[in-house]
Amino acid sequence: MVRVLFKSTKPLRKVHRHLGYVVIVGMLLTGVYVLVSGLLAHLFGFPQFLLHRWAGYACAALVVLHLVLNRKRIRKYLLSLRRPAEAAAPSATPVLSAQPVPQVRPGLGRRALLVGALAGLGGFLAGRLLPGTRSPTEEDLGQQYHRWSMPGGSGLAGLRLDWGPRPPALKTYPQSPRVSLPAPHPPKVEMWQVIAARRSRREYLPGLLSLEDLSALLYAAQGVTEPRWGFRAAPSAGALYPIETYVAIHAVEGLEPGLYHYAVADHALEQIRLGDLRAPLVAAGIGQEMLGTAQVCFILTAVFQRTRWRYRERAYRYILLEAGHIGQNIYLAATGLGLGACAVGAFLDAQVNDLIGVDGSEEAVLYLLTVGKVAA
Repeated sequence: MVRVLFKSTKPLRKVHRHLGYVVIVGMLLTGVYVLVSGLLAHLFGFPQFLLHRWAGYACAALVVLHLVLNRKRIRKYLLSLRRPAEAAAPSATPVLSAQPVPQVRPGLGRRALLVGALAGLGGFLAGRLLPGTRSPTEEDLGQQYHRWSMPGGSGLAGLRLDWGPRPPALKTYPQSPRVSLPAPHPPKVEMWQVIAARRSRREYLPGLLSLEDLSALLYAAQGVTEPRWGFRAAPSAGALYPIETYVAIHAVEGLEPGLYHYAVADHALEQIRLGDLRAPLVAAGIGQEMLGTAQVCFILTAVFQRTRWRYRERAYRYILLEAGHIGQNIYLAATGLGLGACAVGAFLDAQVNDLIGVDGSEEAVLYLLTVGKVAA
């Protein structure tokens, strides 16, 4: 009865037709987003991309809805495939025409021309945007730097360069309000268990991170472990410590959300500015949602001249190694505290530099690490 009413009611058939068009447009949009986000994830090495999987689920649901709406046409088509002989059989009585049948020459219609033009444009854009292949003998800038920074690799040019004076060893924000951190109390866990349990955790639970846990994380990252000589928790070439640690606070007990700087010498936080930084961080991280769902995000920068004045052409190597040491310390400390951590290497440098207020030349962002509450 419902089927007969549906067939005989023009408004319902009109709604059915419009719904079909809406579903087709939805499939196109979600399919394009899945394609583009998957391509970006592949090019940048992202483990996930903003709404990528949800767009995939939506596209799959729309495909199912499209099949349901067009089930009669699909059934008719499938039945026609089962009887190809009947459809192709010639008529028993040929029809004679008094006038000759004109010969139709196959031509390029407007639809075919449009499809061909779009395909050509898509191929052109793919060829321009996708990274090209290099010959086995061609070196990129990273390989050139690696050779140049070997002992003696820079030759006489390295001796002629002015590597500049030694800058201040510490960076402070004297006009900023300070937040004293509680003394760090590392968790009593067995080291080998922590190493074995360390994983990149990207899914975080809501809630507040305790100030004690944040204190322990900062101490593990760059805390002073030998006050007499100023040695810190992570090794540094020549004990020059070029890395600065900023913390984007999203949800920590006793702290307002905003951007803070870790004052290493006093084991304190300097409040740079207040505000919700989740959206700009996710945007700078090219859609990686964990930058906004974590309770805190550590932002490691480098003041290059602190190492450059002494180690010259090898400075950049040593600085990157130190950032890696600090990142692993944060990983292990988070694991020992029952928290999750994840390193982020793919981000828009200029946007993060602007967010924390550094110039991107003398001091620039190197590394992001998220830490948050996770299920046991």
